Order: sequence, then structure tokens, then C-alpha cells
Amino acid sequence: MKLFPKSVLDDVRRIPGARHTFLRHAAGGDGQAWRDFVDEEAEAVPEGLCDRWRDLLVSLDNRRFTQAYAELAAASMLRRSGWTAVGVRAPGPMLVFADPDGNEVDVAVLSFARQLRPRADRAVIDRLLRGLDRLNSRSRVAVVVRRWLPHDFDPEPVRRAIDMWLQEVDRGGWEGRYAAYDDESISLEFALTGGRATPERGVVAFSLGPMDALRTLEAVQAGLVTELDRWRHAVRPDPARPLLAVCACTQPWGLPRGYLREMLLGKPVRMTTGPDGFLVHYGIEQSPSLLRDPLQRGVQGIFFVDAPVESPESVAMRGYLNPWARTARDPAHFAFPTLATSRVADDGPVLRWFHKR
Repeated sequence: MKLFPKSVLDDVRRIPGARHTFLRHAAGGDGQAWRDFVDEEAEAVPEGLCDRWRDLLVSLDNRRFTQAYAELAAASMLRRSGWTAVGVRAPGPMLVFADPDGNEVDVAVLSFARQLRPRADRAVIDRLLRGLDRLNSRSRVAVVVRRWLPHDFDPEPVRRAIDMWLQEVDRGGWEGRYAAYDDESISLEFALTGGRATPERGVVAFSLGPMDALRTLEAVQAGLVTELDRWRHAVRPDPARPLLAVCACTQPWGLPRGYLREMLLGKPVRMTTGPDGFLVHYGIEQSPSLLRDPLQRGVQGIFFVDAPVESPESVAMRGYLNPWARTARDPAHFAFPTLATSRVADDGPVLRWFHKR
């Protein structure tokens, strides 16, 4: 069952001024692989869910489009793990799947759109670094990019400002090692490394960033708390019904795993290695975390999906199962990396990564 008939594609291609939308990209010639992916997934779900996706995907509103694609990507990863789509139920709407043992589970999908073009955005930063490398200075600097630069970024004003700063440094008139360049859309920091620039070694010693992980985590946490609270109140007549929450992003998440693990599970009391690999030990320490909250006992796990629109073959998922869930979820139910309970020690659960090949 095709979600994008030829008549729909032709109409979308004729819409003026919609090149910023995911729908226009999906309808283009380079969107064929993506359309094949969504059609394949639509064949494997009930008609009601397919109708929902068809309605959302033909929207010029990127929020509606990415919600449908997030659900498609989550369904694809679960289907590869032996799960079966059952349908959609209100409120929410909430997706319903059957696990490999045939038990129904609610699946809440949250979509996150990051307006990035990985290659093009990286090229903007590289253009800035090349401009700084051409400065005539004896000092070398480290560059920290606090957030992604605008697509139409002009590096020349930054280059002139840093040139004046380094001239002052070379004359010995600058106290300290740091400088910053900030305006409404640019946030850069510079640090003197103590090294000397040469024709072979430019002014830029190295660069870091963009540093957007904490802001991304804040957005994810806020979205999850809202969704889990809404689900918990909606299913109050059946408190034993379990939930899986899925966060899907239109670009690779790129989040530090330690930060993400701490947000979901809290600080471990220790981490060790053994025959089973890397082990994370949790004990009586009550550090704040999402899944340790007694209100979230019905949540069996939270999953993160990389779902780039431009390359559906790169869709990938990883999961964090709740060791304090009312009913534990078997990590063997997932064919992708999953952090789950390996054993329960005297002081608490011990988690490790399960990788089903």
C-alpha cells in the first residue's frame, strides 16, 4: 500500500515556496529510498495505523510529518525484533504493539526535529577554521563552537575580531588565556594553548563542538515527563498495563551516553568490568532520575531512535530498560543494543548492555 500515490507526489512538487519542508524533500527524486522505506513499513501495520501515517505524512507542517516518520521508524525497529503492530488507541494517540510473547504493550513515540544538514553545517565550521588558520599570528588557539553556526554564516567579522585579539596577545597586552565572540546567532570561545603557530601548523590547534548536548537533554526530559504523566493518568483504570517510550530524532542524537544514562537511571554507585563486559551498579543512593521515580513503575523502558530522513537505511535504535519496573522487560525481546538488568545484587540491580546480533 503506497502512502504517496503519484498524483500526490505531482501535487507536492508543484507547491511553490515549500522547499524547507520534509514533505517536499520526500517527494523529490532523491526521496525514492525514503518512500520505499515507508511503503514497506505501511504494508506491515493495520489499516487504522496506516491511515494515520498517510494523513500526517502529506502535511507541510514539519511537526506532523516528523511525528509520523518517528512512529514509522520505531515500528520498523520493533518489527525487526519480532514485535507486531496492533493498532492505535486514544488518548494520544497511543500506538499498541504485541511483544514476541503476544502480550500487548503501549508504545508512546515522541518526535524531535533537528534542523541540521550534517555535511553542510560541518562545512560552515570548517570554513571558519580555515579562515582563522590564515591569520598572521605566533599564537595557537583552541576553538569551542557552542552551537551550530547559521547556514549563511559569514566568517569574516569573526576572523577580523580574532586577528585583533591575537595581535594584542602577541604584543603582550592581553591578560589571561580566553576570549569569546557572541551575538544573537553565534557563540564561540577561544583559548590560547601556549603553542606556537608555524606555516606547517596553523593558528587553530583544534576545535570542539558544537556543544548542544545539554540543551537537547533538557528538551528530551521535558517531553518525556509530559508524555509519561499523560499516559499514566490515561490508563489509571488498568494500572498493570506497561509502556515503552520512544524518542526519535531526524538526525543522529549524538548524546553522551553517560549524561543520558544519568538522566534516565541516576548516578550508579560504581561501574566495573567483568566476563559480561561493562557493568553499571545501582544501589540505595537516591539520585534524581526519570525511571527511578516510583510513579514510573509502569514504564518498562525508554528507547532512542536515529531516524535521518535523507538516509532511512541508517535508522538505528538503542534502549534503556527500567530495572525498577513493575514488570521487567526481557532484553531478548529487542534486536538492538539495550541496557538492562544482568543480575540483582544485595544492594541493587546490576546493568549491562545486551547486543543481539
